[in-house]
Amino acid sequence: MILHEPSISETGNEICCAARFELQKPLSHLPQELWYRFPKALVGNLSVRADAFAPTAMLVAMYAGENLLVRGSISPRLAYSLLEIQEIFHSWMPKLFQLVNLQFDCIEPAVIADRQPARAGTAFSGGVDSFYTLWALMPENQPIPQARVTHGLFIHGLDLRLDDEDNFQAAARHYQSLFEKAGLELVVGSTNAFQFSEFRISWPLFFGPPTVGAAMLLSPFLSRFYLPAGMASYQKLIPQASHPLTDHLLSTETLDVIHHGLSVNRYEKVKAIASWPATHQSLRVCSDKQRMYGLQNCAACHKCYRTMTLLEILGVSQFYSENFPKRLSPGSYLRWGLLTHLYPDQARAIRDKAIDHGRYGMALWIQIAITLRIIKKYCVELFKEALGREGVFRLKRRIYLPESGSTDFDMDHDHPPTRNPETR
Repeated sequence: MILHEPSISETGNEICCAARFELQKPLSHLPQELWYRFPKALVGNLSVRADAFAPTAMLVAMYAGENLLVRGSISPRLAYSLLEIQEIFHSWMPKLFQLVNLQFDCIEPAVIADRQPARAGTAFSGGVDSFYTLWALMPENQPIPQARVTHGLFIHGLDLRLDDEDNFQAAARHYQSLFEKAGLELVVGSTNAFQFSEFRISWPLFFGPPTVGAAMLLSPFLSRFYLPAGMASYQKLIPQASHPLTDHLLSTETLDVIHHGLSVNRYEKVKAIASWPATHQSLRVCSDKQRMYGLQNCAACHKCYRTMTLLEILGVSQFYSENFPKRLSPGSYLRWGLLTHLYPDQARAIRDKAIDHGRYGMALWIQIAITLRIIKKYCVELFKEALGREGVFRLKRRIYLPESGSTDFDMDHDHPPTRNPETR
């Protein structure tokens, strides 16, 4: 596989940074290039280097089982770290991520002159983790000036699908206003990165490198970039694309990447941000993007149930009533276990908090949901093993409406598939 040298072009009011992926054996429906788009006003602050594209290209090459040749300039620090990142991903999922040979045409550090100091950005989606990182790194909560966040990155295509323009713009407008009132700046952009993992590599095992890629493109004015932690704690680490083992390895000579917030569990995060009025009616946690509207969550997916349960336990759900239009019921917990991606370890932690707060009925229903999820997962794994990797990919493309190449030659166009972002 060849990662070709990145280029910059203008598209309307946007500037596009793109790099072409050339596989020896092309994979069906895989885009030919990975791109990022930002407002044209940022053109003087963009970096045209392979740094932003190489980590994502490596994951694709490992999936395809092809050696990777990187053309264009790449940071020596990053080039060396990619070897270690590859070993980590392979150790997690040896069948999904094969070890491949990495070659680099031009290894040289980036040199940035006259950059203003202490500009730190954070990935932002409007969820609990990103709001907590933003809250924790505000001047009033972070005593170290150099560590304080100054910018947020809100990238269309990492969370919301590219064809969901209305929901993205509604969220972007709200969050830009929120950042402005806080004396910060929200950078809005877009990318097609999701299409490289769609139906092949689970998004939680892929999203880290393309998220950091967006920050690397902005490294001429960002010197630090935070990735909000999504796991429960250091004691319960699981394979994930944003991980304390790998995130810092994505750093270059000009951009330090930091995994933030893993020392604080989700209960503590929700408790902290609930004390910040800016988050009230602003939480956007939903994974079912077809059933959410703007900042109104579906209140029926695993992320909604997880957050709603914590808000109920803390007694602050009234502050987020516009975000979550439904209340929890016994049926909610049954659905949580059977029809969503409930994570047992996270649910057990919430169950224990419910017990601590004397919510024994809630704790019982959470346990029922956990049991149903374990049974379902076992059955699904047996089915996936029988189908094989490409068989699962083809089946998902028939069932769910894809973002990449939705006009499939082998799809039944008389009965178009429905979307279910839970598969992401």
